[in-house]
Amino acid sequence: MTCIREYHQLIAALDAEIGRVAQLHAATLSCRPGCASCCRPFSVLPFEAACVREAIASLDDASRERIGRNLSENPDRCPLLIDDLCSIYAARPVICRTQGLPLAYVDEEREAIEVSACGLNFPADYGFAPENLLFLDPFNVRLAELNNAWCRKRNLDPATRIPLRELAGPTPPGV
Repeated sequence: MTCIREYHQLIAALDAEIGRVAQLHAATLSCRPGCASCCRPFSVLPFEAACVREAIASLDDASRERIGRNLSENPDRCPLLIDDLCSIYAARPVICRTQGLPLAYVDEEREAIEVSACGLNFPADYGFAPENLLFLDPFNVRLAELNNAWCRKRNLDPATRIPLRELAGPTPPGV
């Protein structure tokens, strides 16, 4: 299996933190099954691309055909959506897991916390306490480490980003 144990441990830790932050904002979050407003055709690192490719390959023929049709129907939406639901939900990449939540990044130069939050869930002037934010830096660092190790073994450039649209195509590129 391409998606190694360490990645699943990373996802489990991230999902636990997502659950904590989502519970804190339960009254504010409008994210629900069928809400696909932030489902864009993102790109992922080669390591996660391999995991996404595995998930797509495990889908039934009808779902893969629908994904193929999605590629030509709406280039601004994630092609992995079927009836506004993620067809690979359990295997969705980190970027997809965190959409809608108040995401925090540490800007070391400015010695500040940068916050990005979904406008459907939080008005622009919403005040966040640090303990109510999802700090992605530790998860992104671990993902980068896993990606670097995976790419090193395959002689791939770890900085490459692979669009989900490419992975959803009829013949996903080899990574």
